[in-house]
Amino acid sequence: MFHKISYALVLSLILAGCSSNEKKAADTKTDAGPQAAMESDKGGGGDEDLFDDEKGEDSDVKLSSEKSEKTKAKKESAPIAPIEISGDAAQYTVEKGDTLMLVAFKLYGDYAKWKLLSGYNPTVKENGLSQGMVLKYEAPKEKFAWSPQGEPYLIKMAETLGSISKDKYGTNKRWKDIFENNRPMIKNPNLIFAGFTLYYVPDERSVASEKK
Repeated sequence: MFHKISYALVLSLILAGCSSNEKKAADTKTDAGPQAAMESDKGGGGDEDLFDDEKGEDSDVKLSSEKSEKTKAKKESAPIAPIEISGDAAQYTVEKGDTLMLVAFKLYGDYAKWKLLSGYNPTVKENGLSQGMVLKYEAPKEKFAWSPQGEPYLIKMAETLGSISKDKYGTNKRWKDIFENNRPMIKNPNLIFAGFTLYYVPDERSVASEKK
């Protein structure tokens, strides 16, 4: 009888302890609910959400960038407003290798006036320049004349005054000599254009090597 009572008492105590632990666990789980939800947002599905947000931001930036590029392209492709010739009208026949900038330099001594030529000839931007094409322009009051010294050199793509100096003089340090010899054409020594012809004065050594 005593043993039965002891067993019943022990069993009841064990059951009571389990019940108490389960309650504590349930309480702990309930208290940790909001925090657990926050931690879940930080990891797992939360990371995917953040990733999607970042993708969304990138997409917005990309769309904004594309919109900006389209706007820029639209501005650049917008036709230059036609300009009426107010002074004496003249004509220029396009030669092989001519560009509007080069023609502007030949006529006005200022390549920046290519926009003026484009305004005088609105169809040029659509069709481009071709040899034999006739351009209208306003004749300057004084005809541009330039008598450069030395030998001609046709500027190629990606060339600089330094690289041309290296080619012609064996050193890139004489770029200033070339710059000074082409002042009317070159406004900025860091900015030269392929298709333009500049002039350089050969030194004795380069002349001697060419004769050999």
